[in-house]
Amino acid sequence: MKPNLWIGLAVFIGYMAIVFVMWTVMDTDYEAVQDTQQSALEGIVIPVGVGALFLVIVTSLLGWWGPALREKTRNVPRWLVIVPIIFTIGGLMSFAGADFGAIELTHVLTIGAGVLLVGFSEELVSRGLLLTGARGTVGEVLSWFITCLMFGLLHIINIAFGAPASSTAFQILAAFLAGSTFYITRRVTGTLVVAMLMHALWDWGSLVNKAVGGEATVASVSGLGAAIGQGAMYLSLILVLVAFRYNLDGTKKSKKGEAVAA
Repeated sequence: MKPNLWIGLAVFIGYMAIVFVMWTVMDTDYEAVQDTQQSALEGIVIPVGVGALFLVIVTSLLGWWGPALREKTRNVPRWLVIVPIIFTIGGLMSFAGADFGAIELTHVLTIGAGVLLVGFSEELVSRGLLLTGARGTVGEVLSWFITCLMFGLLHIINIAFGAPASSTAFQILAAFLAGSTFYITRRVTGTLVVAMLMHALWDWGSLVNKAVGGEATVASVSGLGAAIGQGAMYLSLILVLVAFRYNLDGTKKSKKGEAVAA
């Protein structure tokens, strides 16, 4: 099916609705979703797994797997890879700095399975299907903005399941910023899979640290990793302007919007 923004938005809203219904059925407490192996299974693995299945079916029916997962070419300067590198370093430090002695291995692995599903689903629905649909209707800058905005708003349903409005507002802002990081990652690597794995790693470290009850400070390995990752998000909001100077075929835009040799 020909890519269209409204199709992408419909799929996005459908995914949100599925997670909302599943969390309602599971009686999920968002603030405690990582606290036990059982809560991680019922609050992350099962509901997001159902959402992932929905996305797999819809993507197959639409025939959008190719454009959803891949760029036609790596279409921005290679040095922009610094953004995913810095973010990944932050994610690795956040995860590695967790107090693993305070949590069972099976619990860690259950959270890991859940965040892999989250990384797959949230990236596929936002920087995969929604971006593909938006590109079929509007320009690249607006496509970037729509995907980042919707990725942020995806987290607004957390309020209905116990998340404080203040922290959710910050989470929406952080997700918008992270959206630029994953957008640049897609364009500089040529694939959405890298962004999926980065997303999963970041969430894994964050949730494992929450599960052990650690309040990470900048003086700790986990806290420093979180700060580095957040720094990459702010950096990406600036460097995304560089990405906008290039067409999707890798040619550089002239001042009049015409393609010139990169």
